[in-house]
Amino acid sequence: MISADFFYRKLRFPFKLTHAAFKFPVANARARQYPVMSPEQTIDLLLNNDKLSVSRYGDGELEMTLFKNIGFQSFDERLSIRLKEILRRGSQPKNPCLLCMPDAFRGTSNMRFGSALFWFFHKAFYFRHYEALLKKDYRYGNTSVTRPYHDYKDKQQAARVFNKFRQLFSDKKILIVEGSGTRLGIGNDLLDGAREIKRITTLNRNAFSVYNDLYSAVLAHARDYDMVLMSLGPTATVLAYDLSQHGIRCIDTGHIDIEYEWMRSAARDKVQVAGKNVNEVGVLLIDDARDADEHYRQQILLHVGLQQEAVLSAMVVHPPV
Repeated sequence: MISADFFYRKLRFPFKLTHAAFKFPVANARARQYPVMSPEQTIDLLLNNDKLSVSRYGDGELEMTLFKNIGFQSFDERLSIRLKEILRRGSQPKNPCLLCMPDAFRGTSNMRFGSALFWFFHKAFYFRHYEALLKKDYRYGNTSVTRPYHDYKDKQQAARVFNKFRQLFSDKKILIVEGSGTRLGIGNDLLDGAREIKRITTLNRNAFSVYNDLYSAVLAHARDYDMVLMSLGPTATVLAYDLSQHGIRCIDTGHIDIEYEWMRSAARDKVQVAGKNVNEVGVLLIDDARDADEHYRQQILLHVGLQQEAVLSAMVVHPPV
């Protein structure tokens, strides 16, 4: 006897596809009303404005303004509120932080089939839920400025963008804020031109749970550096914006290191990278694992975890979260 579950599984995707096809044209047309730079225009702007910070919204951050969990960050109502607040406030003139939106808002003809299909469904089903947070008179940066390789047919774009990032990092004192196991720039030459690199590490899962301590720690050290690079999911989106309001240049770099590794190896799929977190293939290293690389360990100023000393929390006034 054929069960109801059998029919559900057989019919679910065709129904979803038909439903999305009905909703997509309107959603796509509306998304294109919000100006988004290209990835190259975005990195060029960063090269030409040495005070500009970047806060990036991908599909996870946008859906988290509603209810969504992602692989390394459970839904947190405070985080959702902050993500929405920044979208409303951050698009004001002369804000030192550039807000970035997905490249798919411009269209997906330059994307590989799988990525284009993902955004077909995303725009059809989710765009209307967060559209009220966007501004048509604001020119957004491109979230894919740090993800220019995997999703795209044209692989030369990635080489151009990464070369410009190497220029951006050249001769700079850089503070990296990252989850344990991210190891941005370790094992490749992305940051080789930097004058100095130090790191503050934190939880690679649910980092927003220690946001106040993390904010305090980074603010206490960041003024000694030319820029702060952050690879920390939605927490970086908020942290980059908050610190930029204090005149600290922050670049929400997201998956830049993994994308660079994939480009260097000419990877066709999302694959593991030895010794690094790759959330999209289910690899998150243990937070308290001791890294064997002495050079990397010497770069770490401190680790912000769940058990922080009270003095750390008292270093500066906390932002509202």
